[in-house]
Amino acid sequence: MAQKNTQDYLIRGLREKLRQRSVQQAALLSRSVGRLTSYDAQPCLEYRQELAAQYAVVDRLLYTQQCRSALEACIASGGARLRYRWRDGRVTETKFRRAAPGWVRVSGLQSEAA
Repeated sequence: MAQKNTQDYLIRGLREKLRQRSVQQAALLSRSVGRLTSYDAQPCLEYRQELAAQYAVVDRLLYTQQCRSALEACIASGGARLRYRWRDGRVTETKFRRAAPGWVRVSGLQSEAA
C-alpha cells in the first residue's frame, strides 16, 4: 500500500487539532447516549440505528486518542507508529516522526482525525 497523505505539522497545532477532534467525537457520543428513545410507551425501533452510529463514533474517538498518544511518544523519542484496527477489520497505519524543532511529520493520518 502506498504512503498516504504525508504532512508536516507544528506540534502544538497538531496537539490542538487532535484534541478538538476528540472533544467533537465525545460530544457526538454524549448527545447520542443522552437521546430519549421515546416519550411514550411505544417502542423506538430506530434506536438500533443510533447504536450502530455510536460504534462508528467510538471507533473514530479511539483512533484519535491513539493518535494523541502516538504523538506524545514521538515527541519523547523522535518517532512513533500506530497500527489501528477499525471495527470493520480495516487497519490504518499512522507514522509520526519529528521533522525539525517544534515540527512533526505525519503519514497515514485519517482525514476524519485531523
